[in-house]
Amino acid sequence: MTALFLFSLISGFILFRIILLLLPRLEGKESRKQRDEVLKEAKRQARAITEDTDSQLKERMIASSEELDAFLLQKRNDLASEETDLQEQEKLRQNDVARVERRERELVRWEQSVEVARNEALQKKKESEKLAPAIMDALAQHTRVNLKALRSSLHADLINAKQLEAQKVLKSLQEEVSSSAAKLAHRVLDRVHARYAPIFVWPKSSNIIDVRTKFHSLFLAEDSKLIEEIQELSGTKVIPFQANDQSLSLKVAGGFGIYREAMRLTLEKIFSLEEAPGNKLSLTFDQCKKKLESEAVQLGKTAVTILRLENVHPELQKLVGALNWRTSYRQNQWYHTLEVAQLASILAFELDVSPSDAKRVGLLHDIGKAIDYNIEGSHAVISGDYADRFGEKRYICDTVMSHHADLVLETPLAFVLQAADTLSGARPGARVNLEEGYQVRLTAIHDVIRNFTGVLDLAVMNGGREVHIQMDHTKVRESDVEAITKQIARQIERDVAFPGQIKILVTRTYESTAVA
Repeated sequence: MTALFLFSLISGFILFRIILLLLPRLEGKESRKQRDEVLKEAKRQARAITEDTDSQLKERMIASSEELDAFLLQKRNDLASEETDLQEQEKLRQNDVARVERRERELVRWEQSVEVARNEALQKKKESEKLAPAIMDALAQHTRVNLKALRSSLHADLINAKQLEAQKVLKSLQEEVSSSAAKLAHRVLDRVHARYAPIFVWPKSSNIIDVRTKFHSLFLAEDSKLIEEIQELSGTKVIPFQANDQSLSLKVAGGFGIYREAMRLTLEKIFSLEEAPGNKLSLTFDQCKKKLESEAVQLGKTAVTILRLENVHPELQKLVGALNWRTSYRQNQWYHTLEVAQLASILAFELDVSPSDAKRVGLLHDIGKAIDYNIEGSHAVISGDYADRFGEKRYICDTVMSHHADLVLETPLAFVLQAADTLSGARPGARVNLEEGYQVRLTAIHDVIRNFTGVLDLAVMNGGREVHIQMDHTKVRESDVEAITKQIARQIERDVAFPGQIKILVTRTYESTAVA
């Protein structure tokens, strides 16, 4: 039994080893078989793909060949057509060349005929020029006409006709320009009015002071020392006037505006005391003057700040502030200056002029009014001189001088300043010019001028600021006109009360007329 088991075990082991040895061979044979089948199938598919590709290539080659043949045929046809067109164009060109050659030959013949005709015309002209004087003389003798006078008359008539025609054209153009300018000016002013909407103020300080009864004797004496001291301190004129025995008032007039206001405040303070002023007058006046000068400096700075200007000299700012105590027809000149500067800026913007320059000339245009009480000349000229003295540019100073025609300056900036000044002074409520006083002033001016010998006519213009006088040439010699003008000015200064200045213009014309 054991031997049988061992035999079986050995036999099984030997069989297992044999199988292990034979198994790789069997597997390799099967793999080789499968590989051969795969290779065979791959070769078959490659042959099929190659045959299919060859077939497609052949078909594409055939199609391309057909397309190429068709394209070449089309090109041959196109070339044949273009060749036909070129042949036709060549024929047309040859026809044009032949036609041009014919025209050139005709042109040469025409030029020759024209040259012949020109020579004949020149010959005829020379002959006519030779005959013209004889013909004109014969006609003149036959018609009994002065040939020279006739030519002169015809020449004058022609000139007059052309002048008349030119005047008509010029008048038409002037009317058109004037109309266009007026329309443009109205549009600009409408826009300015729409943009400018101020709150109008009308501050006015009184120059009248009521005197307490116990101080009456200090002012009623003919040689009042107090009045002399007041006038010496402030440079103003003190005028006492008494409505009745119980009432006495003082009017402080003239002089520098700050000094006048300082003296008014000084008198009010003194009259509030119980004792006589003594030596307090000078001390109180100095205190009031310093306070007002400080206010003037501050008002000048305020104006410059509002207008957003730079590099304005402090002395000019002080003069601007001092205008707060100066009025013109009751219009406060500090507010007027500020208003002119703002209006000038708006006008300048509308007219494409520098708004900054416009505000500057508006600010400085009336500073001469603050000091014109002790300087001869127009306030406009004084303003320009002071602006120049404190570093303003020349064109700014010239523009300031021109706003009342003291300097003729026809620039956009000058016209802007004049318009702004007129708008501020002429707006409703800006100034008060009592009709009665105005008529009295005009009558006084007329009376003064009529007293001079040789006055033919006179016209008071610009609200009494300008007088035009025409003198009789038979009674006034040309060399005397300048002296008479100065005499009239001096006489008006003595006999007429007026604010500001009056410009006197005297003309002496000689005219000769005849009627034929």
